[in-house]
Amino acid sequence: MQTLRLFYDVARCHSFSQAAAMHSITQSAASQRISQLEKRLGVVLIDRSVRPLALTEAGQTFLEGCAGIIDKYDKLAAQVALIKEDPVGTVRVASIYSAGIDLLGRIADQFHIEHPRINVEIQYTKPDDVYRLVEENEADFGILAYPQSWRKLGIIPLRDEIMAVVCNPKHPLAQLKEVTAEVLTAYNMVTFDTNLPVGRALHRYLRERGARPRIVSTFDNIDTIKNAVALTDGISILPGRTVLHEVEAGVLSTIRLLPQMVRPMGVVYRRKHKTQSASFAPAVQQFVDYLLEQAGPDSDPAHEWIADSQLAGT
Repeated sequence: MQTLRLFYDVARCHSFSQAAAMHSITQSAASQRISQLEKRLGVVLIDRSVRPLALTEAGQTFLEGCAGIIDKYDKLAAQVALIKEDPVGTVRVASIYSAGIDLLGRIADQFHIEHPRINVEIQYTKPDDVYRLVEENEADFGILAYPQSWRKLGIIPLRDEIMAVVCNPKHPLAQLKEVTAEVLTAYNMVTFDTNLPVGRALHRYLRERGARPRIVSTFDNIDTIKNAVALTDGISILPGRTVLHEVEAGVLSTIRLLPQMVRPMGVVYRRKHKTQSASFAPAVQQFVDYLLEQAGPDSDPAHEWIADSQLAGT
């Protein structure tokens, strides 16, 4: 096929040198390959006595046949590529705790069922460590809130998570469909550590709206906060989609928070230069695509899940 393509380009360009440049070989190598082709066929394909080069009668016939063969080969190669097996490998993910251990765990488990040749290893750690693990190539990519684009790190937006008030179903707030921030001053709150970006953003949101709930506990991950809220009279503000499982089970209730607050989530990846886009190994790319499908912006386009699902418990 390489020789057929070379002959096709020599005939089209009427030049050995131009065709050789297209194939990243020397003019001499191109001439030798065509000569070997002519020897195998037992005919002269190219008239080298004229400038520019011209095809002989045999060469013209061979050119017409080459075009069809090359086209059929390319179509066949594309068809076969569509039915290739899943890649094999391990995907190393570094994630902040507050991305939702339960949510990511369920996504990874379902992915492994559909793609058993690929293992997904998720390491939960602090934001600074996520950046470091990705930058030092100890993780294939990271999942972060309020992601920052550094010189060696690029960002793929994952989703904007709508924050909701979360409480025990027996809590007085559970009977409401929506609540304004200042109302929360009357209640105990379990929330994120202020050394986390989401913790700082929440404190700023409440302060700017004159809300001063009593902070009784702070944690660095969503799952611990969910457990604390379910077992106490404390409330919290969490990404609503991360508690859908608990709401369906009747363990937690959510109330729409006004004005709306969102937490941006992103996938960070290592790059060699500032303008480089994401370039993952096949197994990693497969999981990134699955993650974006299951938990990305297109997986929840309406952003109306709180009201539509009656998550307030009314």
